[in-house]
Amino acid sequence: MAFVNWLIDICNPLGNPVKEDHPPSNAILWVHPVTGTRYFLEINKATEITRCGLAWVEALRRNYDLATATDYLADFLAKRDIFSRKLYLEEKGLNFGDQKVGIEGICGFIPLAVLWSELPYPGQVASGEDKKLSLSGWLRGENKPCVRLADFLLLRTGLFFALAANHVPPQEWPFLRLTSLLDGSGVFGLQEGLSGLVPIPEELREAYETASFLAGYPDAAGAERVSGTVEVVEGGVFKVKEYYLETNRIGEIRGASVLLNDINRYRYIQMFRELGLTPESIVYAGGGHLMAVVPAGEGEKVAEEIERLHREVCLTARAVGVARGTSASELANFGKLRSRLTEELVERRSVLIPAWDTAEGAIDLYHEGFSLGKSIPLRLAKPRECCGSCGIRSAVRVWSYEDEDRPLCASCLRKQLVGQEAKETVFAREYRRFWQARDERADLRAAREIEEIADDNNEIAVVYADGNNFGPLFGQCKSLAELRFLSQFCENAAYAAVFTALKENQAFFEKRAVEIIALGGDDIFLLVPAQAALPEAIAIGEHFDRLFKNLTDATANPTLSLGVVIAGAKTSVRYLFELAQALLKEAKKRVYAARESLEGALDVAVLVSYAAYADNIATYRGKTLCKNGAKLTLRPYTFSEARRFIEAVRRLQTASQAPGRSWFYGLRQAVEHYGQQVAELFFNYQYARLTDNQRETLKKYWQLLTGQSGDPGMFYERDGLRYCPWLDVVELWDYVGAGGETR
Repeated sequence: MAFVNWLIDICNPLGNPVKEDHPPSNAILWVHPVTGTRYFLEINKATEITRCGLAWVEALRRNYDLATATDYLADFLAKRDIFSRKLYLEEKGLNFGDQKVGIEGICGFIPLAVLWSELPYPGQVASGEDKKLSLSGWLRGENKPCVRLADFLLLRTGLFFALAANHVPPQEWPFLRLTSLLDGSGVFGLQEGLSGLVPIPEELREAYETASFLAGYPDAAGAERVSGTVEVVEGGVFKVKEYYLETNRIGEIRGASVLLNDINRYRYIQMFRELGLTPESIVYAGGGHLMAVVPAGEGEKVAEEIERLHREVCLTARAVGVARGTSASELANFGKLRSRLTEELVERRSVLIPAWDTAEGAIDLYHEGFSLGKSIPLRLAKPRECCGSCGIRSAVRVWSYEDEDRPLCASCLRKQLVGQEAKETVFAREYRRFWQARDERADLRAAREIEEIADDNNEIAVVYADGNNFGPLFGQCKSLAELRFLSQFCENAAYAAVFTALKENQAFFEKRAVEIIALGGDDIFLLVPAQAALPEAIAIGEHFDRLFKNLTDATANPTLSLGVVIAGAKTSVRYLFELAQALLKEAKKRVYAARESLEGALDVAVLVSYAAYADNIATYRGKTLCKNGAKLTLRPYTFSEARRFIEAVRRLQTASQAPGRSWFYGLRQAVEHYGQQVAELFFNYQYARLTDNQRETLKKYWQLLTGQSGDPGMFYERDGLRYCPWLDVVELWDYVGAGGETR
């Protein structure tokens, strides 16, 4: 049975840690709840990490008043990974002490304190005084998963508030909140310096123990002892791409992204505070969705406020919220409860179609100081004039772009004003902060218009990605802690995959802008220069799959699929996105057909090659790229196939003895217009005319291109089908990241 050193993997999450069959005898063992990787950590290191974490907490309590220290602690625990926590400490000036990890030089810049909340929660701490555990071996039994300590502490606090709020005077909650956030946090070490926490009153003990049970492992024995009632709220935005893509103007697309992201990142938390609830009631908030557990009687108010928040801030973004009362014992059976909430969400969405159409709203709702920027004098639109961006609603004002005057409705105008004030996407700032947390510098150039993203051929690429089998993955969550961890893990994987891929391929973006429109959960949507499209898409997929990989067993874990569309910069982004969605479906078919696939897939289309698709892509390709039982394309590609493909094309572009591009054009013409026998004869004739060095070069890269040994040909066989690779070579020649031509 193989294991991986947790400390090495968490400090270098895209690395390749060595598997060890015999972990140290004094190590704790557990399974990652998402990837299934088996981890070990020596108990003395767990103890030292715990000691540093609790020392940081004690310094926090010494330097700040109770409310401020507790807010800082809760914010720290809520960060999605160790790098986010490291940056949080630096930005807030909370990096007390400088003791850091020094394991083989891999993570020498990581403060030990940020690892503390990432430790596994063993499920052995219910309440009361903490004691140092003499742990070794499996924490919860052989091959059982453990959630993070941070998730347990936050969820217990939110559940405790939901169960006991009606019995706790408001002035006492800050003390109990701090106790709940820290009780049990010293499970791997002595809880030094944390004496003085207010004990849980006897009359609240039952609620506290119920909260502890539900926040940990409610599938364990003891569910019959829980009691109390709460309300579960779920909601958020839907039809989000329609809100983003009512226009082709970068400013408006960016403004929509800024508004929705601000709701997710800031306003939800502030909303809970102003409603008199504790932020720890939020189980997760990301990817446009929110789930929370609140006191009985508060759920409907929160659900309505979710809808009002989007209506006031975004004006036309569709959002729903539903609430359901439940007993603590029902909450322990989390899967069934989630199914009922999903049904209610679907029903509520049907009520809100068509979307509300609001012309006015409080832009600063739950975010004081958020504004539309400096007041700009704009002339009134003509009566009954239609919005020039969305083409749906009545215009209210006229906006002067450099190349045109455009009447805008209230919603599109708000997007434009917010996008102009932001000057860059929120993800550009996140990109800088991501690398700052890793002690590196990196930046993305912001675009004022889509033409600034385009390459030298004035072409852009839309990259849209979505996870494979993520619905069942979320449906399999047995507890709130698993759901919270999975939500943050997915979001972190999306950020890490995209940001790492952008930095690796930054040479392709020189003097060009990149626009990240959506990034959250397993959903990725960005615009890049066309010539960088394939390298960027492949790298995103590879990194995402690596983060979900089971490092100890060769099992089929969740993967990513991508759709990539390349077209002229003047093409409607909404139209390109719809094509990217269709390509994404084709890529998913490739993954699902493989059943036990260990990697994702991507599909790509170049619009300028065949003009616009009059029909759906699958039908179009069936008519044009399938001839007499042979497929004239290798697409969709798995990531390893795509990586080999672009490497082969790059070498063909740069090899001095390779045939020129026109030679491959001739092959394309032949295979498109003639039958297989004639096409093969044409290839053999052209191949024989090459010099010996050219034939040797082509033979060398044929294997890289197709995975086949031997002499190249017009076709090759794979899985009982005949394929021709040469149309792909010609069509994608300019988009492999190097050697492309300016037309």
